[in-house]
Amino acid sequence: MHETSSRSAAKSYAQGVAGHACGGVTRRQVLGLSLAALSGANWLFKALPSQAAPPAAALPTAPTGEAIAGFLRFSQAITAHEDINPETATRIYIAMQRASADFPAQMRKLAAMAPAGSDADAVLASATAAELRETALAVVAAWYTGSVGSDSNATVVSYADALMFRPVADAQTPPTYCGFGPGWWTVAPPPVGVSAPVERPTDPPPTLGFPVPTTAPATPQSTPQPASPSTRGAR
Repeated sequence: MHETSSRSAAKSYAQGVAGHACGGVTRRQVLGLSLAALSGANWLFKALPSQAAPPAAALPTAPTGEAIAGFLRFSQAITAHEDINPETATRIYIAMQRASADFPAQMRKLAAMAPAGSDADAVLASATAAELRETALAVVAAWYTGSVGSDSNATVVSYADALMFRPVADAQTPPTYCGFGPGWWTVAPPPVGVSAPVERPTDPPPTLGFPVPTTAPATPQSTPQPASPSTRGAR
């Protein structure tokens, strides 16, 4: 069941990124991206025995600048967002490192798969081939939800910067945030950026108007036909 769910998650994620590359991300695609990513996060932080926060004495060392740079570069590629916050990237890295002792080693491999300018689909394919797909999707989940993990040990990293709020950021602030001044909800929302439907001329369906014969009528005979023998007997 887990393998089927992961395969479906990767497919939904790829379709969502493809929509972004074609000129804009719809709310439905973002939802698909979020659900796909959350599937990876659920696996990473439930399957690994190190999911619980370690005691203070066992906390991992601070990540190096090289590690953060690699994580930021990978995050930009896998989310298809170049303008993500470097400070938020550091917080996500630290939270994921605390959740899983294997994360730094996994991240080094993933960062090597994402040089600058990498395509999200190509990066995900490389991660899948290296059996690191779930970790890659967990990174996406962290960026879209602003949190790391999915259970009672989940860590909120950055609520307002969560990518899931971006598709409606022109008209809606993150929940619980007051924006645009008093009574802002009375103002007409901005255009959705979708072109109006174009009506194309079409032929009327055959069920409208007068019925159209599908076969030619039989041609009438110009001369009477001779009566058959049986007809003569009857007369």
